[in-house]
Amino acid sequence: MLRGETVKQEKRKELQVKRNLLTRSYLLCLDKEKCVGCGICAEICPKEAIEQRPHSVVNGRLKKKPTIDIKIDSCIFCGECVVLCPFNALKMEVDGKEIANIVKNEAFPVLLKEIKVAKNVCYFKPKCELECQESCPTKAINVLTKRSEDGKILRVTDVQINEPLCLYCKVCEAACPLGAIRVKKPFQGTIELNADLCPDGCRACIDICPTHAIKLNKNNKPVVTSEFCLFCSACQKICPKEAIKVKRDWVFHSDVKAAAWLTALKKLTSVQTFAKERQTKCAEKRLSVVKRRISE
Repeated sequence: MLRGETVKQEKRKELQVKRNLLTRSYLLCLDKEKCVGCGICAEICPKEAIEQRPHSVVNGRLKKKPTIDIKIDSCIFCGECVVLCPFNALKMEVDGKEIANIVKNEAFPVLLKEIKVAKNVCYFKPKCELECQESCPTKAINVLTKRSEDGKILRVTDVQINEPLCLYCKVCEAACPLGAIRVKKPFQGTIELNADLCPDGCRACIDICPTHAIKLNKNNKPVVTSEFCLFCSACQKICPKEAIKVKRDWVFHSDVKAAAWLTALKKLTSVQTFAKERQTKCAEKRLSVVKRRISE
């Protein structure tokens, strides 16, 4: 258990928890603007040091979005919350260097998420109207172009991705008319929205969704595009009528051997997913033993 002086500082846009030890200092920081209060961090915290703060829905609109609080007496600065936050809203520093302690110690994996842009396609196809840049919900894409004197795009010269802002939501992939973008999301799952349960005029789920995966149809009822869903479950948590059900089936991650990850996975997904991964790990271990004996 970490011991030492712990200080919590809260500002309008940021929450910081600092712990100073004799030989090491820790800083856990929450960006309130990026946080949507999905609660993944609270779900997996091994010490239950994170709790969700209440949200407010007034006349069907989200007046105050949910966020989180960190209990300074319980937090051990393991970094699990930092690794699994879908929105990069949490970061941790150890001795001034940004790092997740548990990943450094190989007790936790890194989420496998990726965005690839075939820039050679963009460079030589003057059909681009910057759809990827315009559609990105977090403005994480910046397309550099060469234009004519009257402002028309002659060609694309570069496509820059600000990865700390990227949500890996596939919105840009769907928007690109050239098929030049491929995105791999870290979470796989399902989302169901029963619009028959939605109160008239309620738009809370639309207000909270960071990727705009939920929109109104022609009948003024919310519909979801699962392709753009991050399966964070923020919409489910704020829905006043339990009209939304989100299920995470799988988490794409780097290889890890420690039990801490299996415990977190069970909380994040389901017993079935936990069992599947455990069986996979056991099979890999047996195969490793067989290979070692053969080589001997």
